[in-house]
Amino acid sequence: MKKNVILVILVCFALVNIMKAPALASTVVTTGAGYKTMLEELCKAFRESGGTVEEMYGGTIGQMLAQIRQGSDVNVIVSDIGTLEAMSQGVEFDFYESLGDTPLVLAWRKGIDIKSPGDLENDEVKSVCHPDAQAAIYGRAASQFLESSGIGKKIENKLSVVTLVPQVFAYLSSGEMDAGFVNRVMILNGSDKLGGWLEITEGYPPISMVAAVLKGNGDDPQVVQFVEFLRSEEGKAILKKNGVW
Repeated sequence: MKKNVILVILVCFALVNIMKAPALASTVVTTGAGYKTMLEELCKAFRESGGTVEEMYGGTIGQMLAQIRQGSDVNVIVSDIGTLEAMSQGVEFDFYESLGDTPLVLAWRKGIDIKSPGDLENDEVKSVCHPDAQAAIYGRAASQFLESSGIGKKIENKLSVVTLVPQVFAYLSSGEMDAGFVNRVMILNGSDKLGGWLEITEGYPPISMVAAVLKGNGDDPQVVQFVEFLRSEEGKAILKKNGVW
């Protein structure tokens, strides 16, 4: 009888200590709409390797940063460093983990041929579009390139702005637009639907992708584990598949 009583007491004591023990914080990651698919792939592979991670999405990086300022649980943001520095507005980070670079890409529909960005001025090209500079990394890069190259002023009458990169790609693949600015991942996943494309590497600040760890989370074991996965060969392979290297 005494043994049973002692056993019950020990079990109760263990349960109380478990309840008192702080739960391990989960890694919560986010990114903008343009890299949602890439981050979903990374998170899936990370979970399959034994890691724990939650995903939280909400549109553009600007919108996600606003949610973080309002107290969301996100502790890792995957984006380009230029956007983060321009839009952080009080959101602080412990560190940036470099993931690789990814360029602006000029693409065009089937039926026309473009040899260089200057060909956008040709009569054959009647419509050009790029993503919104306020909503998309590549919109900002396209706008900066068009301004620095002087091409923007010359094609003002045929230039349109849409919201995000996937819309540009949809217009090009359907033939509704002649040319447009997209990212490398769109080309990797759908170049057969286009007439051609070329990477633009000058005329705008480099697009350097990072995993930004929110201030106060740099020593969290689960966050560290996720960052280490991004550094792994498996993580790098997924990044490369999505145009980041």
